[in-house]
Amino acid sequence: MRQVTIGLIQLENRLGDKEYNLALAQRKVREVAAKGAKIVCLPELFVTGYNLNVFGDGLYDLAEGLSGPTILAMRSLAKELGIYIIAPLALQVYTTRPLNNAAVLIDDRGEVQGVYSKNHLFGDECNYFTRTGEYPVFETKYGRIGMMICADNNHPEPARILALKGAEIIFMPAAWRVQEADIWPLLIRTHALENNVFLAVSNTYCRMDDLFLFGHSMVAGPRGQILEELTQEAGGEIVQTLDLEEIARCRATMPSLKDRHPEDYGVFCAPRKDQY
Repeated sequence: MRQVTIGLIQLENRLGDKEYNLALAQRKVREVAAKGAKIVCLPELFVTGYNLNVFGDGLYDLAEGLSGPTILAMRSLAKELGIYIIAPLALQVYTTRPLNNAAVLIDDRGEVQGVYSKNHLFGDECNYFTRTGEYPVFETKYGRIGMMICADNNHPEPARILALKGAEIIFMPAAWRVQEADIWPLLIRTHALENNVFLAVSNTYCRMDDLFLFGHSMVAGPRGQILEELTQEAGGEIVQTLDLEEIARCRATMPSLKDRHPEDYGVFCAPRKDQY
């Protein structure tokens, strides 16, 4: 049986307080690792928090590169605990700007295995971040994983691309606001069901004057079922053991990927229209 225990951290962070947020994240990672988690995912922009209206151009001063203190600290922690960590942050790729809204995958030896950069930027994000158009899948000791970030969830394509490239678990860090609370579980469950994969989502919990990131981190299984969800009005953690063989069992009875007809789907690659 192919099983892996994952940890999702719903961080109740403080906007702009990197020292506090990093220390809190380190403590929470230790807690879920002590419960057996081998792959741990933090929320979108976990170390800075998320509110572009407040940050403005100050976001560039808060951003870091792969050699910055946040990733160095997470690398050290991953090596110490022998786990994989997904650490999302505002990543400096170029000299100063634009940034990438990125999730950094650190392996259990403390090495950076790869980076995913959010491709579907939401609202004012396009003023600060750029996209890569890439959807990498990573081979780990426990299975093949992909990553999406927050507003990628609004689109069917990212999860489908990752599934077609072999991802068994899709991790999704997020800073999802309460205004879209009604579609949050529907989208997550649909992506998991349509692709017969596990979708593991770490959302932020943070109340601000003009923005409420409402938590409800969850894990959905390959038939779209919710395996666990955080419902408390606070931060929290999920530790869940996944049976990766369930993917094959689901696909045997509902072969949606196998029964695709790519030759019919040319309209998917048509240019965007203004009326959309």
